[in-house]
Amino acid sequence: MHRSTALLGLALAACTGLPPLRHKFEVGRDAYVVLVADAPDGRGDLWAMSPEGSDPVQLTFSLPAEWSPRLSPTGEVIAFLRSREQSDTARTRIWLMNLLNGSERELGLPDSSGAPLALAWTEGGRALVVRTTRTILRLNAPPSPPAPAEMSPADLRAAEQAFSVWVGSPAFARVAPCDGAAALCVYPDSGSPATLAAGATNPVRWGDDSLGYQLNGELVVRPVGPGRERIVRWRGSLVNPRDLTVFTGRREAAR
Repeated sequence: MHRSTALLGLALAACTGLPPLRHKFEVGRDAYVVLVADAPDGRGDLWAMSPEGSDPVQLTFSLPAEWSPRLSPTGEVIAFLRSREQSDTARTRIWLMNLLNGSERELGLPDSSGAPLALAWTEGGRALVVRTTRTILRLNAPPSPPAPAEMSPADLRAAEQAFSVWVGSPAFARVAPCDGAAALCVYPDSGSPATLAAGATNPVRWGDDSLGYQLNGELVVRPVGPGRERIVRWRGSLVNPRDLTVFTGRREAAR
């Protein structure tokens, strides 16, 4: 384990709970998907499942709503937004959950920065980029103090790229809603955009060679190159699943 990863885990362990993925996944090694699905009260909770659609594991059970989960590059920490209602932007807060032990930690923002709207990890998981109602901020990840600071004009392009869904390795295009159409489009580094899938929503990078998105209530995983797309079946316990983030796994080569 890298030193920075170990320190991040220790920094989030102030209130250690039960590992939420125990007996289901080996955190930081196995591949898993984290998403939002509705609780009986209609508010969003965080869930985890395998990329093949295994029985989902509920990660949060709180009365406030959670949304916009983003797994760290190591797969060990989730950053997400939490508020009484998702529409209650004035009370939205940034939280981190350590999947190794279940502990949670809030990352505060200055009152003058506005409410957080979107999150992205950057610098290999050493920092979070936060889009708010007023600006874009950079926050240090634990164990460093968050020290939220507005992004400089020179860094804003890199910050905006962190919020995008990119395909390929190295990345050669981003996937986003088409302008003026209910569809997803591929926007290459050069040239004109092309329609990927009409009616599709919620794109997510599914590793170096695949892209996921939702279409007609199903989760579609489509290869970047040649190959056939596949459907990942939602399990019945997931109500209105959405807002996916994926850790593709990391296994040491067999010896």
